[in-house]
Amino acid sequence: MKRNLQREGYRVLLAVDEQDALERVGDGHANAHLLLVNLVGKAPEEMLTFWRTVRRHGHYDGWTPLVVMAEKYGKDVEGTDVNVCDNDWITYLEEPNQLNNLLARLLHRH
Repeated sequence: MKRNLQREGYRVLLAVDEQDALERVGDGHANAHLLLVNLVGKAPEEMLTFWRTVRRHGHYDGWTPLVVMAEKYGKDVEGTDVNVCDNDWITYLEEPNQLNNLLARLLHRH
């Protein structure tokens, strides 16, 4: 995923866990167009709450998109992108281009 995003021209900063993310953005030098979370073993709402904290801690503005990629979901939501609040999204991927399309839409708003 990292290589695919870099090929599309995105700057990618990886964090292995929540603490690592806070440390990486804490000095204010981390610069990203968006926060993309690969959800593993946690509820989307839990991750949205945490990553909103990371966004504030890293001095990102409220328009920096936050996208959580859901891990487990039913067929009824597969292939959808849900705008949960402001510029916070949960994506239920059906195919790889769906993520690229969502990111392109979000990043061209500015």
